[in-house]
Amino acid sequence: MKRKFAFFITALLLFVSFASCATPVHDNHAIDRKGEYDCFRPGARWYDTDGDLIQAHGGQIQRMPVPIEGEEQEMYVWVGEDKRSGHLGNCVAMYYSSDLYNWTFGGDVLRSVASMEEMQSDAYFSALYADYTQEEKENVVRVLNQNAVIERPKMLYNDRTGNYVIWFHSDDYTDENPNYKYDVGMSGVAVSDSPFGPFRLIDRYRLSECPLGQIDCFPTSKGEARDMNLFQDDDGTAYVVYTSENNKTIYISKLNEEYTFLSADPKEARYGVDFIRLFPGAMREAPVLMKENGRYYLMSSSTTGWMSNEARVWSADDIFGEWRNDGNPCRGVGASVTFDTQSTSLFCAPNGQWIYYGDRWNGKELFDSRYVFLPVTFEKDKLTVRWETEWKWQDKD
Repeated sequence: MKRKFAFFITALLLFVSFASCATPVHDNHAIDRKGEYDCFRPGARWYDTDGDLIQAHGGQIQRMPVPIEGEEQEMYVWVGEDKRSGHLGNCVAMYYSSDLYNWTFGGDVLRSVASMEEMQSDAYFSALYADYTQEEKENVVRVLNQNAVIERPKMLYNDRTGNYVIWFHSDDYTDENPNYKYDVGMSGVAVSDSPFGPFRLIDRYRLSECPLGQIDCFPTSKGEARDMNLFQDDDGTAYVVYTSENNKTIYISKLNEEYTFLSADPKEARYGVDFIRLFPGAMREAPVLMKENGRYYLMSSSTTGWMSNEARVWSADDIFGEWRNDGNPCRGVGASVTFDTQSTSLFCAPNGQWIYYGDRWNGKELFDSRYVFLPVTFEKDKLTVRWETEWKWQDKD
């Protein structure tokens, strides 16, 4: 998630840059909330099939099996932050769709908890965590309390176990730094046998550490994990990609076969086999990882608070190999500020069309932050995103 501050000079430069853009980037394209959608209108308010604003910020969209009316169907599943509670203590919401335009609310599948009293008295929590020890229940409250940071939820389906796994950025203040909500720097993990939940928290973890012989950009806080994403390769191997070292370095770490932790303990992990660190000192966040025609693409933003900035893409033939800087992938009006968005997901439509999904953050009213879906193309082996005021994935040539 974006850090909640930005240097004044950077903000001023970005404002001047965006102020020179033409109006289509800000066009809201209002639509009757009771109507059905048949196209994408980037930046418009987007309502679910019940007529409510979609609350799935900082999320991820994946195609996976969904049980509907007793029958398993392949659907698109969208998980994200339910921002109706504001910045902190977000529940994780889930939506599903067959056409990517019309989304049905599947519920808040990972719920925050107000207190230990609610953990013990509320039927939902008491049943879900019935076999947890008192210490484990206290940890659930510590991680999922309504004053904690619960951001960037991502979900994968594991066909080996039949489970659905959510990872998210888990943060809070510490006793050593009681005024800073981003001092814990961990990844939370929750599991369910259904995409509709309820998801049960397993724990939260620090992740991979800078190996000996490399320059650690933030050595006083080993294994930090902040903005994150999940990626599932063609062979089913899964990875978590995340910012670390106080947002100065991006890591890619392999997950275990259950997708519930890393493939190796951070103290024993082998560099280039279990994990890799990229672009030390670059100050990147909001990483997104995808693969097309055997090549991996990693997209991320810079760190400028709620304000948008210029995206950048790197690509590689080997996920733990050498990564090439492909520069800004955006083309057209608003390209210098990623069309006033921050990257959060790249996913594929049924016809093979790749789609960029970015958040247009509204720091004053987070629940009304907008979603921007745009078509992705490839110029030779470079990923490109172009602005469209209205478009359909069926329109791909």
